Amino acid sequence: MTKELEEYKKMLTDLVRKQMIVLGPNIALDKARKVPGVVITESGEVQGISGDPHLVLKSVANEYMNLSGQIAQMTLNTLLEKYPSIKNL
Repeated sequence: MTKELEEYKKMLTDLVRKQMIVLGPNIALDKARKVPGVVITESGEVQGISGDPHLVLKSVANEYMNLSGQIAQMTLNTLLEKYPSIKNL
């Protein structure tokens, strides 16, 4: 597995877990799992990404932003600072 894909998995895991705190685990997991190409455990860990990881990340982020707007955007911005190798969405 490439280092880049691992970074996307880590960032997505962080995003999902932060949203689990904000939205509650059921809603956060349901929203993320709507996105094709991502496999997420009950604990919020992203186990797999198929297809374009940038597109998967963007789609998961959009699911959260559609639900909680500014809160999700602030969370995403914080995570983008933590993972500078991932392009801005």
